[in-house]
Amino acid sequence: MARAGMALALTVGFAAMGVASAATAPIGSRTSLTVGTTETNGHTVETVTATVLGNDGAPAAGVISLIEKDNSIAGAALDAEGRAVFKLDALTTGEHKLTASYSGDSLHASSQSESLAVTTQTTVTPDFTLSIAPTSLTLTAGDAGTVVATVAPVAGSGFTGFISLSCSGLPAYTACPFSPANLQVTSSTASLTSNMSMETTGPGGTLAETQNSRSPLVLAFVLPGILGLGLLGRKRKLFGGVALLTLVGAMGVLGTTACAARYSYLNHGPHTPGTTPGTYTITVTAQTSNGVTATEHSQTFALTVK
Repeated sequence: MARAGMALALTVGFAAMGVASAATAPIGSRTSLTVGTTETNGHTVETVTATVLGNDGAPAAGVISLIEKDNSIAGAALDAEGRAVFKLDALTTGEHKLTASYSGDSLHASSQSESLAVTTQTTVTPDFTLSIAPTSLTLTAGDAGTVVATVAPVAGSGFTGFISLSCSGLPAYTACPFSPANLQVTSSTASLTSNMSMETTGPGGTLAETQNSRSPLVLAFVLPGILGLGLLGRKRKLFGGVALLTLVGAMGVLGTTACAARYSYLNHGPHTPGTTPGTYTITVTAQTSNGVTATEHSQTFALTVK
């Protein structure tokens, strides 16, 4: 009977584990893709919207990528409604087949949309294209990663000039310096690249603190005493010696306080919470101007901070 009871307990335990596993398994998801087209400054701009819903109809979360010919051309974080919007203004003339690929999260399985054909018609005017790689980046708070931005003149457009690079959409305590930050396109340029360093801050990271305010307070209490002893010293030489000793001691206190403040400034700045974990859509922008009109192109990528 004891063995039978033990076998029954094990059976029930394994059954409970199976129920728990089934309850935590990701559910399926559905990814769809729609596109709207506008004409701006002689070239086609596509606004592509990707939507990911779970099989239960609830919006999914996480990262989604836009794929063309097995290459990811843009990435973004899904919003609270399970959507991500891509503005594509640098596709070459002709037909493009785009697919949205969802990587899944702890609650939803990955999925992919059907291919969507987009045709662009571009007037040949001086222009350039921008592409970035990779289109998604995962970092632990406190680490850094690299995204490569590539600019190239549109073939036959005759574009030349300086292009400046920047980024936006960063979470707090994060930076994105470019090296180099400016690129010069000449008549012989095929393409140029710049490395963007995606820099995050870990918990307990430090910022420069303001100058320590204790020295003026010490000075306010010590100097009146020194002056008083100095006056008494006119009558008695003994008090003059005491005043001198007091002055030396005060300067030592002030010097020690100043050194402590500088050491604290250089080595022990105030603690910060660091980069908040989450998934963010970062926009990389390339801009040029001939003094009359400005042209810019943007691409997005998804940054996940753990």
